[in-house]
Amino acid sequence: MQEKIILSTVSAWELGEKFETTKAQKNEALREAKIAKQDGDLSENAPYQAAKEKFRTMGRIQQRLTREMNELIAQGHTVVDPICWAAGKPVSTVELGSVAEIVLGHEKQTMLIAGARDHHFPDEGEVIPIPYNSPLGAVLLNHRAGDHFSAKINGREQAITVLRVRRPTLLEILNVFPSLREQVADCDRTT
Repeated sequence: MQEKIILSTVSAWELGEKFETTKAQKNEALREAKIAKQDGDLSENAPYQAAKEKFRTMGRIQQRLTREMNELIAQGHTVVDPICWAAGKPVSTVELGSVAEIVLGHEKQTMLIAGARDHHFPDEGEVIPIPYNSPLGAVLLNHRAGDHFSAKINGREQAITVLRVRRPTLLEILNVFPSLREQVADCDRTT
């Protein structure tokens, strides 16, 4: 049986938000098409044609998002709060929610081993999230500081050295997931 997919709360929110936004844009395109249709000859009506194309595009995106959500539901999923990663107990091996400072080839990189859909470049900080189930994320799991190994990543043999493994700081988490800043601010106001 396949393991459950692990998502960060932020990725789960974003997936739902994208679905709702797409649905709203699709409905807006339908309204635009109905209004433009009143202008007569549909084959020569550029606003109508544009609105219909937007409607079809939003429909395709909505179908893709629905498929993704259905796959997550079918496979099962676990949602984790990235803020907990900063407060967790010390780590000695690379695991979900840890920061791995590595040398990949000849380049030093600092990576947060994150949820399955966390693959964006943050606006601030040096820490880059990589999904635990990505090719690089998967080969880093369970390695310790000082490990030197090579692995095939995306068809290329790569030399990897794990320099350090640690918990992320709260600031690093907030740089990677800026939408959590409001949640932390709410917690500070209530304590």
